[in-house]
Amino acid sequence: MVRSIMFSLLTILMFITVSTLMAALEDDLVVYFTFDDVDGKTIRDSSGNGLDANIVANTEIVEGKNGDAIKITAEGADCVNVPADDKLKISGEITMAAWIWMEAWNNNSQWFDKNCHNGGEHTSYGIGVFGDGNSYNMFLGSDQNRQHLNKPHSLKAKTWHYVVGTYDGSAIKIYVDGKLDVEDSKAFKFTGTNDQDLRIGCSKDRPQYTFENGMIDDAAIWSRALNEGEISQAMGGELLAVTPKNKVATTWGNIKQRNIAY
Repeated sequence: MVRSIMFSLLTILMFITVSTLMAALEDDLVVYFTFDDVDGKTIRDSSGNGLDANIVANTEIVEGKNGDAIKITAEGADCVNVPADDKLKISGEITMAAWIWMEAWNNNSQWFDKNCHNGGEHTSYGIGVFGDGNSYNMFLGSDQNRQHLNKPHSLKAKTWHYVVGTYDGSAIKIYVDGKLDVEDSKAFKFTGTNDQDLRIGCSKDRPQYTFENGMIDDAAIWSRALNEGEISQAMGGELLAVTPKNKVATTWGNIKQRNIAY
C-alpha cells in the first residue's frame, strides 16, 4: 500500500514537473508550425493564435525531422506565407527556431523573413545564411539601423540541425542543437513591427534568398528570448502542454508525444 502511494505521488510529481516545463515554453509563443496539420494549401498554426500559413509557391510537404516538414523546391519571393497580423509584430525580444536541413550550404538563403530587405529593414526580423551560404545572418529592425549578426557557421550539409536565434535586449545569439554557437553583444531597441507577411523559406522581393533544396521542420517564433534550458527543452519535442483552444492543462495521457530521432 505504501509503495503504491509513493509510486502515485512520484507519477503526479513527474506530471506536474513536465507540464510546468512545457507550459513555460508556451509563454509568449507567437506561431508554431509542426507541418503535420495541413489541409490542402493551409498549414495550421499549433500555437493557438490562429496564424495559419498558406503554401503559395515552390513548396512541398515531405518527410521531415519529426513527422512532416516543408521542402523549398525552387526560387521565388513567395513560399510558405503567414498573412500579416498584429500578433506577428514583435519588439523588445525575440526567438526564432526551427529544424533545418540543406542539400549544400552554397547560397544566400533565409528561413524566416519579415520584410528584411525591401523598405522594412527598420521594422523587420529574420534569420538565414549569407556569404554564399557560409555565415549566419540574423536581421533585427531597430530605431537606429537594421542590426544583424553575421558570423561563420559550421552547419553540416544533409544533416538536420536545430537552429535558434534569440535577442534579449543585450545580445544576439544563435544556438545549434541546444548549444550556444555564436553571439554578438549589442544593445538596441528591437522593433519587428512592419505590416508584411512572415515568410518561411524565402524572402519578400528577393527570390535569390530562397532556401532552395532545403527543408524546415517545427518552425516557431516567440516574443521573448528563450534561455539555453528552454531551447534544449524545445529541441527535445512537443512544445505544447495545453490544448490550443481552451488553454487548460491536459491529462498525462493526452500530452502528445513525438518521436525524436537524433
